[in-house]
Amino acid sequence: MVRSRNTAVPTPPPGTSRADAEPTARRRRSLATTGALASVLLALCAYTIIGTASTTSAARAHSQALSVDGWFGEARSAIALEEVHARHYQVEPSAAVRQRYVEAAHTADQALRRVTTARTAAATDAHRLLAEQAAYRGHTDRLLDMVADRDPDRVSFDRLEVTPVYYRLQQDIDSVTRAYHASAQVQAAALQRAQVRMLVGTSVGFGLGFALVALIWRVVLGYQRRLAEHADVNEHLAMHDPLTGLPNRAMFHRRLTGALQQMRSSPDGHLVLMVLDLNGFKAVNDTLGHQAGDQLLAEAGRRLRASTREGDLVARLGGDEFAVLIPRISRLPEAMAVAHRIVEVLREDFLLDGGPAAVSGSIGVAISPLHGVSDELVRHADAAMYRAKSDGGGVAVYDPQVDAETPDRMVLFGELRALLDAGDPDRQLVPFFQPQVRIADATVTAVEALARWRHPSRGLLMPGMFLPIAEARGLEITLTYHMIDVAVAEAATWQEAGTPLVVSVNVSPRCLLDPQFVPRVRAALATSGLAPGLLQVELTETSVMTEPERSRKTLRDLRDHGVKVSIDDFGTGFSSLAQLKQLPADELKIDRTFVRELVDDPEDMVLVRSAIDLAHNLGLSVVAEGVEGLDALVLLDELGCDLAQGFALSPPVAVEELPQACARAHQQASGARQPVRQAPA
Repeated sequence: MVRSRNTAVPTPPPGTSRADAEPTARRRRSLATTGALASVLLALCAYTIIGTASTTSAARAHSQALSVDGWFGEARSAIALEEVHARHYQVEPSAAVRQRYVEAAHTADQALRRVTTARTAAATDAHRLLAEQAAYRGHTDRLLDMVADRDPDRVSFDRLEVTPVYYRLQQDIDSVTRAYHASAQVQAAALQRAQVRMLVGTSVGFGLGFALVALIWRVVLGYQRRLAEHADVNEHLAMHDPLTGLPNRAMFHRRLTGALQQMRSSPDGHLVLMVLDLNGFKAVNDTLGHQAGDQLLAEAGRRLRASTREGDLVARLGGDEFAVLIPRISRLPEAMAVAHRIVEVLREDFLLDGGPAAVSGSIGVAISPLHGVSDELVRHADAAMYRAKSDGGGVAVYDPQVDAETPDRMVLFGELRALLDAGDPDRQLVPFFQPQVRIADATVTAVEALARWRHPSRGLLMPGMFLPIAEARGLEITLTYHMIDVAVAEAATWQEAGTPLVVSVNVSPRCLLDPQFVPRVRAALATSGLAPGLLQVELTETSVMTEPERSRKTLRDLRDHGVKVSIDDFGTGFSSLAQLKQLPADELKIDRTFVRELVDDPEDMVLVRSAIDLAHNLGLSVVAEGVEGLDALVLLDELGCDLAQGFALSPPVAVEELPQACARAHQQASGARQPVRQAPA
């Protein structure tokens, strides 16, 4: 700061050098200048506020006075015109003259009533004048009626009754009008004085403002040093997440770049990158509120820091996505132990102000140099994380054969996402239906809806072409909802036609954890009018293992509404019989791997028989899928199986081919009902 020639330099106290005293004096001058500047600005602000309020009040009072003055003047003129038309009617009685009299009286009443709405003393005067006007009108109307009836007493009635009342009304409204006209002039003068004061004050304020520019610059220069001192603090804030205190995305990429450069220069050991996403976080936000979500994120950050080693970097990339960077490690099992430890600590309930919350984590792991030595490592860890999420959570290590994104997969993903976002207006994503035959009487009672994509340039795409992309990139819930809507709408048309069929729709495991799943299913049923008992959701036995309590509650809610539940691919999972007993299900589907070789493999037959007996003991019906020969159908009948589906009966077909497919399936099943062999004991 430059010292003016007239500024006194304070003398340092004994034992203090001038160099030590100079910053103190500079701070004192800066504080004094800042205080003076603040005082002047406060005074200007106060004057501006008071002046504006005063001018506004004066303008409002003036406007009110002008309105009252105008209304009284209008009433005065109307009353005078009312009297003129009344006199005219006595000379020339006609309907037109009387109508003009009535209109003038109505105008006077309206003007006086407007005055009564004003929140001033004028309302009292207006009420009094309205009463006088009513009395005058009563006498005048009687006089005009006497004129119309040619009553000879009208002259004396006019002189004794009407004329005195009119003169009193005229004198009263004249005096009131003059008084409020004078009041309006007083208010106009007050407004003019307020405007002049405001103009003078504003001019003085601008002058003081220009005079303070030099002081402001001096204050700004005085704070430059403080800004330099806070540069490090600001950099920390710019590189860290304010909610969790963890490094943010910018700091993470800076540290990752440095660690990768060090790896390239000294390739000993490995660099491990983990990308983590919280499963169920959206449900916490939706049910407990965003404040609870913020608390959960802060606690999740604390648990991540506690689960990692000293020297590891934990960062929040945004939303509910975190990253863990282990810059150098010699033993990969140690890194995997860190990942599994994180998964375990995230499974513990979060005690929030809004109540307890349960979430889990999906972690994707990429290892350098095995999976890359550049920023592609982030994409690989992200792809592995999506695979872990589609598998229900846990840890997944990047696998180039599974997770690698080819240009063709990226194109299909973009097209699928655009199609779902637009609501599939061209009906490209459609269900094909495969009939299910009741073995006892060869009747088609149900169909399974299987997704197909009628791609405009690639032709008909089977699920294997696009379902893995949807599952890996977070589109499986949206796709499931779309297929439910379309399948339910088709089933509703069969119901209306008098040929109802139960339609089964495969459900993504993540739907069971989505709080919107049950409302969406109920909305689809309500919109289409389909009976809930004609809809059946299919899910694998392993899909409820991630969060079994939440999944079972979702299924119970569906069944309480009348929707059926089917356990698909039974026999391929690893769930226990106790868990199967707890599942709220109506049907069990035996996987095709056990049905395909049923006739030729005695072990498969034993397994199928056991599954049928188990399901029946649990009160479930049984469907055998993958029936590829009629001899297998006969054997299933002997084993007590309830329903069957497969290519031996009918392949999946488009909705327009379904009647023929059902007839063909019935015919095939009817021809195979005669037993050709005995089931082994």
